[in-house]
Order: sequence, then C-alpha cells, then structure tokens
Amino acid sequence: MVKRKSLFWRYGVAVLTVAIALVVTLFLATLIDKESPFMLFFIAILVSAWCGGMGAGLAATALAAILCNYFFLPPQYVLSIASWEQGLHLTIFVLEAICICTAIAILNSAKVRAQQSQVAALHCQATLLQSEERFRLLIEGVKDYAIFMLDADGIVASWNAGAARITGYKAREAIGQHYSRFYTYTDIESGIPQQELQTAIAQERMETEGWRIRRDGSRFWANVVTTALTDSSGEIQGFSQVVRDVSDRQRSEELLRQSQERLHLILEASQIGIWDWNLHTHELKWSLQQEALFDLAPGTFAGTYEAVLDRIYPEDRASFSEAITRALERTGEFEQEFRILSADGNIRWLAGQGKVFYDDADRAIWMTGINRNISEQKQAAARIQAVEREKDFLLKEVHHRVKNNLQMISSLLSLQTNYVSDRQTLEILKSGEARIFSMALVHDLLYRSQSQNCVQINLADYIETLVNNLSSTYDTAKLNCKRVTLKLATEPIWVSIDIAIPCGLIINELTTNAMKHAFKKRQFGQICIAVQFEEPQTHNHVILKVSDDGIGLPLELDWQNTKSLGLQIVYILTNQLKGNIELTKKDFGTEFIVRFSI
Repeated sequence: MVKRKSLFWRYGVAVLTVAIALVVTLFLATLIDKESPFMLFFIAILVSAWCGGMGAGLAATALAAILCNYFFLPPQYVLSIASWEQGLHLTIFVLEAICICTAIAILNSAKVRAQQSQVAALHCQATLLQSEERFRLLIEGVKDYAIFMLDADGIVASWNAGAARITGYKAREAIGQHYSRFYTYTDIESGIPQQELQTAIAQERMETEGWRIRRDGSRFWANVVTTALTDSSGEIQGFSQVVRDVSDRQRSEELLRQSQERLHLILEASQIGIWDWNLHTHELKWSLQQEALFDLAPGTFAGTYEAVLDRIYPEDRASFSEAITRALERTGEFEQEFRILSADGNIRWLAGQGKVFYDDADRAIWMTGINRNISEQKQAAARIQAVEREKDFLLKEVHHRVKNNLQMISSLLSLQTNYVSDRQTLEILKSGEARIFSMALVHDLLYRSQSQNCVQINLADYIETLVNNLSSTYDTAKLNCKRVTLKLATEPIWVSIDIAIPCGLIINELTTNAMKHAFKKRQFGQICIAVQFEEPQTHNHVILKVSDDGIGLPLELDWQNTKSLGLQIVYILTNQLKGNIELTKKDFGTEFIVRFSI
C-alpha cells in the first residue's frame, strides 16, 4: 500500500523548490533572457507536483507567478502588470504550470494504481499458492475416495492416499500408467475405458459404476465420476477422476433386491395385496397382487376410495366404512373382514389390516395396510361347522339311544319289583334301578342340552335332578323316618361324562345309604350334598360332600373293608376319579368327603 505524505512535507517541498529556483534565477539573471524568467520555475513546479502532488504543484505555480511578477517583470519589485504582453506571458506561464501539475498528478495516480495492483497481485498469488497447498493437502488427506488426474491420453498424473488405500497401488506404481489397468479384462477388451473418456469429453462430466481391480487381483464395485478438463480455447488438457468403493452398498442393494424378490414371491404365494392411502391427496395406490385380489386387470384400478367401495359386496360396505372411520378418528388400527364381487359374480372373502400414521400435529396423513384372501379359510370353517353340527347331532342321537336303553332296563327292573315279595331282594332291585337311572340321566341331559357342547354337562344341574329323583323314588313312609330333607349346595361345574357318571353313582350310593340307615327311629332328618370348587381361583380341584345328621356309623366299623356293596362301589368310583375319600365320624351324623381334579 502507498503511504500518503503529510501536508507540511508536500507544501514545504513546493516552497523550498520555488525558493531555490528564485535564488538560482537571480544569480543567473545576467545570463537569462529577461523575457523568459520562468524556465527554472517550471522545474520547481515539476518537482513540487511530483513530490507533493497536485496541491503542492498548484501552490508552487501561484508562488512562482508572484515572484516572477515581483522580481523579473517590469516594473521590478512591484506587484503589477505594466502591459498586456506581460499579462499574457504570465497567464501562459500559469496555464503551462497547471498542465504540468495535472500531467504529473495523472502520472502519480497511475503509479499509485500500478503499485496497488502489484500489491494486490502479490496478495492474490500468495492466496492462490495457499489455496493450492490446502487443496493438495485436502486431496492427499482424503482416504475414502480415490482422487487422481489423467492427462489427455488417460495416463495417471497424480495419485492421492485414498487411491492408494482403495486400489492397493502406491503413487510411484500408478503414476505414468494408463488408468485402464484398474478395469477388468472383459471391460478392457470391450473398449469401455476409452468409451468413458469420450463420453466425458462430449458431456464434460460422466458418472458410472462397475467392477474395478485392486493390486492383489480382488475386485470391488466402484462409483466413478470423470470430469474433462479444458483450457480457455476448449482444448482437452486431461481428466479428473473420483472413485469411491461402494461394494458394501452394492451388496446391500443386492440383498435388498433378493429380499424384495422373496417378499414378492411370498406375497404372490400367500395372496397378500399391499395398499397405501395418502390422506392429504386422497390418492390410493395398490400393488399388482391387490388388484388381482379385487379381480381387476393390472393397472386398471382408479386409485380412489370410491372405487374400492364399488368392488365391495353391498351388504359389507357400511361395516367397511365404519371400520375405516373408526381407525382414522379413534383407534389408528384397521381390521375388517369383507366380501367382494368378482367379475364372474362369485363372492370372495378378504381380510384387511391397516395402520394410520400421523404428523407432528397428530393429524392423520397416511394409511397403509394389506389384504388377504381368506375364502378358503371361510369355506374350511363352514365345512368344519357343518361337520361339528353333524357330530353334535350324532352324539345327541347316541346319548338318546343309550338313555332309552338304560331306561328300558330300569323299567324292566321296576316291573320285576312287582313280582318280588322278599324285602332284601326288593331293595337290591331298587338300588339297581337307581344306579341305572343315575347313568341314564347323564345321557338324557346331554341329549337335551341346547348348547353346542355335547360332551360336557353342568354337574350342578345333574346332581339336582338326580337328588330329586332319589327323593321321589324312596317312599319315606317305608323308611324308619317320617321326613328326610335333602339340602343341596352346588355351583356350575362343567365336566365330561367320564366324571359325571362316577359322581352321580357316588352321590346315589351315599344318599340312599343315609336314607336307609341313618335315621332309624327318628321323626325327621337332613342330608346335605355339596359339590364345589375347593379353590375358586383355580377351577380345577373339586370337592364333593355328602353328610347327614343321623345316628352315625359305629366307631369300630372299617368302612373301607365292609361287605356293603354300596360303600365298595363308592371306594372303586373314587379311585376311578383318581381322587381320595375321607370319612368324618360324629356322635350325631356322618360326612363323606371326596376330592378329585378335573
């Protein structure tokens, strides 16, 4: 930058040079023509303008004009102009001096600009050198990209650290070699390297991907950007290449492609269609499989919600719309089964599932989902229901016939009692009749059941009916007691026939024994029968109790080894239930407790 001089310096130079010019002129006055006293003052003005600038030059001009007028123009030593000729000479002197000052100022300004331009050029050159150095360091420091230069013939001219890392070639091994050495043999035979350079020249820039060869012979998938470098006249000076190893991405894309193919095959095999619904634009997109599910030709779907409703079976449209509205406004989840009408008039069942997506303001913006063809499942379910109905019908028929056969046997035993007078034999026939009735009652309840379950009965209902029959079968007038009260405490317990019949026979035996023997010479008595869950929260352990307030069993009686057929039957049936039985003897009454699992 040019340093500006002070005012004292500039105008001091003007005064000094004019004073020197005056002294010299006065000294040489005898030698200088009196008509031309201005010559030395021109030199003073020139020096003043050059050293002090335009202002100093003008100041020197004014001072010189005054001194010339005073000392050299007649009348001397007087500041006045005697004739117009002298005035003209003085005016010409001033104009010439002004011109000299102007010229010098222009030259000085040009000099300053030249100096500033030189300084700026030096600064730009330094900046350029710094930029080139930083760029060189940047290029050489990049290790994830191979960056190198080629000359116009494709010869490697520069080589960075990334190129060495990716290809395995060091700079001294790569520089001076043709860049085609990094291509596969097949590509070289096909002329691909030369074709790529020609394309880069034509398009100025070209990007491609392909296999490249490392120094050890291994291959890597490369993304290559080639840029043609030209001078100001458009002549090709060379090329720059940026190479990136994208083998991982290529493998990922290949795996993704294979996954998509497998998914496509799975969707085709499973008859699953995919749909996307943009809730802002109302645009609905379907996959090809989705169109096939709706029996539409590929590419013929209109892409609107109304077009979907048109394909749905009329009776299912309302429920379908309600499910969509419910998903959009409340749940965010869509799940619905519906029917469609195919082109041939047949009905096809589809199951739809979807999910709603929201923006940051919790507004529904997108909905996507799938549809599955469940026609075969629906048909299979219908066939299973038909088989179940047929099975239930057959089971009921079997129960009905077994019940009839058992009732026939019970009726025969009842008729036989009319011809028996022996009391012991009569009691045996009555006991047999009760046992058969308890078995027949199970089949009758199963036959009359209104539910779809024909293999289980409610144990509470069964025991209530059984006890009522026992109460009416045994005439209390023939017992040793005038009145026996039967008290029930049961809860709904659903069991199979294999559990219900043993339970019924156990209750039958214990109740009839109590009615026969527990109330001798008593006016009244009570028998309690309870069947409940032992632990209500588990619902798998059952406890059965039969108790009375009669005279009780003898304390010395071993009931498990008694000759009583009824107690033997109870013991055998308890083992059949895989349970255990306990007897509680009291001063007044007896209580049998049977525990078993269901």
